[in-house]
Amino acid sequence: MEDYQKMRINDIEYFIIDSIQDFRAEDSFIHRSNKLAQFDGNGESKKHVGTYKGELGQKLSNFFEYSNWGLEHFDSKKKRKTIESAIERGAVIQNNTCFFSKSNLLKYLDDAKAEYYSQEQIYHNDISAFYDERYNEVQNLDTEYIYFSIYDASDNISQKQNRGYMRSDDKIWKIWRELILPKISYLSILKLFPVSPTEENNKPIFYFRILLDYQFRTFVHPSSLLLIEEDLPVVEEIEEIKKSYRIGQERYRRAVIEYMPQCPFSKLTDERILIASHIKPYSVCIREKREDQALDYLNGLSLSPTYDRLFDQGYITFSDSGELICGTQLSAYTWDKLNINPAAKNKMRIFPENREYYLDYHRKHVFLDEITDLI
Repeated sequence: MEDYQKMRINDIEYFIIDSIQDFRAEDSFIHRSNKLAQFDGNGESKKHVGTYKGELGQKLSNFFEYSNWGLEHFDSKKKRKTIESAIERGAVIQNNTCFFSKSNLLKYLDDAKAEYYSQEQIYHNDISAFYDERYNEVQNLDTEYIYFSIYDASDNISQKQNRGYMRSDDKIWKIWRELILPKISYLSILKLFPVSPTEENNKPIFYFRILLDYQFRTFVHPSSLLLIEEDLPVVEEIEEIKKSYRIGQERYRRAVIEYMPQCPFSKLTDERILIASHIKPYSVCIREKREDQALDYLNGLSLSPTYDRLFDQGYITFSDSGELICGTQLSAYTWDKLNINPAAKNKMRIFPENREYYLDYHRKHVFLDEITDLI
């Protein structure tokens, strides 16, 4: 398993042996307070996970190590499927081996703050009214890792649809349904196995994380420049700053490529293809009135388009010494097609000297993972 990425949970090292990265947060699952204006209803508490038949169903079964999808069970007292009826019928997918982390939930809320307050999507409610309450609720969770159980809430095997659903009756399930915003959020699940199994710890655990589409994250949100706070300039000043920055962009690009003439991944040197990718995002420099940083060649890396996107959207980052750090948001299949071994941590030719401030910013604010979780 040495080729697997590793992460640390409660001071225990785990291999990331599998992952599901693309469970979109459908409006049908979203809590009613966050629903889009075009949809009605209260939202259902069960999360769609795809079909449980055929090849896709087999992958789902292998991932969760559960094969009773569609097993009929019903709680006559509560008039629905519950964890109690699932236990009775053998329809528990995972028993207290799934968890959310407080830090991930807070990071999601930080990323989603701009959308909460300056909504690009049209919601039934003004969701800004809920932000502080939800942030405080997560902040006040007792522990960093909150474990819960999931059970099978799928269409019964006798039905034609064969749609797979999972559900939990634990409180944290209600909390994450209330946080997430429809269509632009998704659920990532990492399957972890201990590096050094013990008699008490020899089974996989499942790390549930919620993430936001890149273009809606606060620092690049279309309306992020309109979030007026005490330390931000007014809108008119920002527009003037942006005009002056555009003048220097070509000069900035030439300086970046002159200093770093080759993409360290693809080895391409054709200037027509290379992108001068900002380490500390350009939009943040504008908002902070830091023209010097926006046009500083040390705040740029020469990358070919695919790797620019990986870096720009936070799937990869670098240490101060130039060591490649891969996040956990992409599947092993994707890393393989990118010709990257995410566990290798190779030193890349990015000329890291004097870039420490910018690289630190990228690791803390752009990189999608918590850097302290990775080994």
